Amino acid sequence: MNATRPLLLPALLLVASGASAAATAPAAPLPAQWRSYDILIELQGLPRTYSCDELWYRVRDVLLALGARAYMTLTPYDCGTTHGGEARSPRVQARFQLPYVLKGAETRYAELNVHEQPVRLAPGSPHSLQAQDCELVRQLRGTLLAGLPLHVAVADFNCSGAQQSYSVTVDAPLRAADTPADRAADAAGTAPRS
Repeated sequence: MNATRPLLLPALLLVASGASAAATAPAAPLPAQWRSYDILIELQGLPRTYSCDELWYRVRDVLLALGARAYMTLTPYDCGTTHGGEARSPRVQARFQLPYVLKGAETRYAELNVHEQPVRLAPGSPHSLQAQDCELVRQLRGTLLAGLPLHVAVADFNCSGAQQSYSVTVDAPLRAADTPADRAADAAGTAPRS
């Protein structure tokens, strides 16, 4: 009986490691197609003034984090200073494409494979978002994210006071073949026109 004990422990370890590997294995990729969106993002009474470039980069970075193609058209309006005053209610016209998961017979039209993954929007994630963007992100959740077929899993905002904080987690269909090199190449979209 003592001779079987040394063999039993490695066998149990092998079974346990196989079970944990199966639990962490990624789900099978889902068939998807690029879907075009044309959304007017109307922001109201922001606590600070954003230049058109600041809005362009923040909206672009959020869309890229959600899996959008880099080839998008973003046109900010009424931003920065207008007519000698600060513009606190700018708009951004956003034309872009996001993956859309196909089901049933539609799968024959698949253009790419995706994995549903959580995407977190918070200060520093993506890089252009800062703590003082709390109200901007809160309004993006109610305008941009509300117009997309994405599930907001978590939304936590504390936009009052000196210590502003926010965290939004969105379940998004991200391309299955994405690597850091793919994302860097995708991020090389066109810069805003001033």
